[in-house]
Amino acid sequence: MTKYNIIFLHHPSVFNKPIISKKIKPIIKKLSKFGNVYNYFFKFHKNNKFQLEYLLFKNVSNDINKTFKYLKNYIVIAQKHACPMALHFVNKYPNKVIGIVCYPFRYYSLESYKRRVWKLKDNKGWNSFVKNNKYDVDNYLFKINNKRLQELFIKNPSNNDIEKTIIHLIFDINLQKQYHKIPKKCKVPTVLYTRLDLDEKLVIKHNYNRKNIAKMKKLFSENDVLQSSMIWNFERVKYDAKLKKTNKDNNKLKIKYLISGWEDYDHIVDEIILFTNNL
Repeated sequence: MTKYNIIFLHHPSVFNKPIISKKIKPIIKKLSKFGNVYNYFFKFHKNNKFQLEYLLFKNVSNDINKTFKYLKNYIVIAQKHACPMALHFVNKYPNKVIGIVCYPFRYYSLESYKRRVWKLKDNKGWNSFVKNNKYDVDNYLFKINNKRLQELFIKNPSNNDIEKTIIHLIFDINLQKQYHKIPKKCKVPTVLYTRLDLDEKLVIKHNYNRKNIAKMKKLFSENDVLQSSMIWNFERVKYDAKLKKTNKDNNKLKIKYLISGWEDYDHIVDEIILFTNNL
């Protein structure tokens, strides 16, 4: 049996030390049957050394390439928010990559970025997350700099602290606003598991039962929540349609749909089986 190199890009965490989550551990074990599995943890956990530049896709891609410079012909697996950065990396270094699986791939676009700004600033959602007048939404989010970022880290925040919430929001907004850097044309075989919000109970639970979220999104009834969710599902499918059109002649893109909350990471193993069978 041919053995393959597999690079697993874990979901970025600002604070947690580089550890493999409980959900992913059994998947890593299964993947090891196909070859050597190399784990990549993004550098955002280096608290007092953390810089905003670390969030730039080009710097992440360069770091991944440097970390695995001794490897050739590997399969890339990206988890959650690692996906857009992984796609940027693969597009920059396609000669080193056999294929990539993104699980799941969320929706990153100009529209989603504008909506994030609308929710946090225009609708004052920031005030729901950050109940402290010390931290202004512009200075500590949209116009954040490394000096003010370090102020947040100096607090050595724990899970429930405002500072940790802000740092997560900083990471999220910087990821969203780089939507245009996500390549549309695939250079290697690519499998995207598109995440759709279609579980009615979960959609209501996450967006309406949490009143601060409902207020931020201006959702006043369960029906509002479901309609809003479907609008974004339609937008996501339109995005996928554009991707399919862009890649119709190269046969390198496969899109599979995944209902949010129904994730089964064994899907990743299934994709590796398909990859290796076709090599």
